[in-house]
Amino acid sequence: MTNKKVLIAIVNSSSFGISFPEHLRSLEKFADLIRIEIPKGAGASVFHEKLAAVDGIIASVTPIYTREVLLGLPKLQFLARHGVGCDNVDLDTCTELGIAVSKVGPLVERESVAQMALGLMDASSRRIVEGSAMVRAGEWNKRANIALGVDFNGASIGLVGIGAIGGTVARILSLGYQANVLACDPYVDADEIAARHATKVSLDELIARSCIISIHCPLTSETSRMFSAKQLAAMNDGTIIVNTCRGEIFNQADLIDALNSGKLGGYASDVVEGEPIGADHILLATRNVIITPHLGGYSAVSLRGMGKTMVDDMTSVFVHNGFPGVIANSKIDLQKSRIARFRVS
Repeated sequence: MTNKKVLIAIVNSSSFGISFPEHLRSLEKFADLIRIEIPKGAGASVFHEKLAAVDGIIASVTPIYTREVLLGLPKLQFLARHGVGCDNVDLDTCTELGIAVSKVGPLVERESVAQMALGLMDASSRRIVEGSAMVRAGEWNKRANIALGVDFNGASIGLVGIGAIGGTVARILSLGYQANVLACDPYVDADEIAARHATKVSLDELIARSCIISIHCPLTSETSRMFSAKQLAAMNDGTIIVNTCRGEIFNQADLIDALNSGKLGGYASDVVEGEPIGADHILLATRNVIITPHLGGYSAVSLRGMGKTMVDDMTSVFVHNGFPGVIANSKIDLQKSRIARFRVS
């Protein structure tokens, strides 16, 4: 490596280097760092103006790095996703242009996101947010007006996807709550799903049998809008849905209709299509909805691990001139082991 430092942009991340400034100090040994905000809906020219000089990007869940955007970033060598999903990055174009891409491995966020999913599950099924608001309003005696909660013991709870995070949720539900856990995941066979404390079923069977459904698959072309009016109508009356993946898994209009009609008992989500959202978002005016601001990975252990991944990957590329599974200074293929896949059969 020459004495000249590379330029790394931290884009739309409100967390990287904040709680753990030592991650910034590690990068500053070989890189100049800048923080960049790209507004929602910004055109490619905004990206080009702000990022044309950067060698590396630490990318948050937003903005979206389209082909048009990437074609206008001539110096970009490496994009590291500060999270487990890569759905906002055009991976085919990155491969074509020789831009290496990494993301945080699922084990880093596993416990944190699993606990978030379970917290949302508890909060929605037991009306915790609604009950707290009632007490604050001096309406303790109106608690009988709250819908009766769901007992997890013996309940059939469905997981769509049972990878690292889904498997952790299954373990806690099965061993901790004694729930009957069902899992739909065509990439994991029945024996392995059983080892992860669940029973393998089809998506249709999961929908038909579950009183709570928790989503743990990545957003891909195969999972986008996988839950629309047809799937929602087939669910049991009062089904509660928990989503810690991506809002785009659902057709939002159909989801809102199912909630407002009373078909669904609740929707608790840490993610929203088009996030971040404002206080006037339509979901917030919908009955029995809990929305949190993408807090799944916001634990000390998880954020430290995510930050260290960014530092290690950037160091591998820009200091050691290589990356596990890729060849430096050539058409760099993606590190396949870090690109999650999920397909609905």
